[in-house]
Amino acid sequence: MAVKQWTSIDVKERVKQNPHLQIIDVREPMEFRSGHIPGAKSIPLGQLQTRYNEIDENKEAVVVCLSGGRSSAACQFLQQVGFKNIANLLGGMSGWDGEVV
Repeated sequence: MAVKQWTSIDVKERVKQNPHLQIIDVREPMEFRSGHIPGAKSIPLGQLQTRYNEIDENKEAVVVCLSGGRSSAACQFLQQVGFKNIANLLGGMSGWDGEVV
């Protein structure tokens, strides 16, 4: 199944509609600390196989990295382990034009 691709605009709209949207940032901790989307949870890609149970598979989630490559791989893994409501942030943080903390 193809991974859903959301733009920065899509994610900002989803956050307004769904305050429970999970934002999963799969960049390395140093990258995360340099600036991330408010409310994002840091689960580096290398830890995803052991930490994916920290994501609620019953809630919608968007996965973020720097440019969209790692998050796309993360989405594919999450789909393989049964997640259905997963999307990739197209262009990652490089394409994000919303708030950063």
